[in-house]
Amino acid sequence: MENIKRCCFCGHSDITYPEETREKIKAIAEDLILNHNVSEFWVGHYGRFDGCSSSVIRELQKTYTDIKLELVIPYITKGINEYKELYYKDYDNILMADIPLNTPQKFQIIKGNEYVVDNCEYVICYIERHYGGAYRTFTYARRKKKEIFNISPRPIED
Repeated sequence: MENIKRCCFCGHSDITYPEETREKIKAIAEDLILNHNVSEFWVGHYGRFDGCSSSVIRELQKTYTDIKLELVIPYITKGINEYKELYYKDYDNILMADIPLNTPQKFQIIKGNEYVVDNCEYVICYIERHYGGAYRTFTYARRKKKEIFNISPRPIED
């Protein structure tokens, strides 16, 4: 049986204070690696927070060579298909989210995000608005009782 511990990321496509955000991601991810045996980090590629998160994990891989950075996508895009070798330079693996084939296109990203949350123990997020896809993923993670770290300088309040 698989005993891999995973962390995923969800956040708004726009972020403020990127350097401060990078430092927070790094501190939490490093703690998860050292103290919680997290060895895989799952990320999407939909905005600035995803890019920032990926960059931090790639940096941490220089020190923690056993950790993996995996890109999780709900469907194959033309860009991924045409530039697959470039993606594999940035990610250790590209995973297709296991969502029903008949999922309407407008729900595929939502279902993909739910798949990611369902398969991770920890969520590092950047949520400061009560709407949008990142917020929906955040509320799903709360319902699933995942351990969540909201690193926004203006985190939402319940």
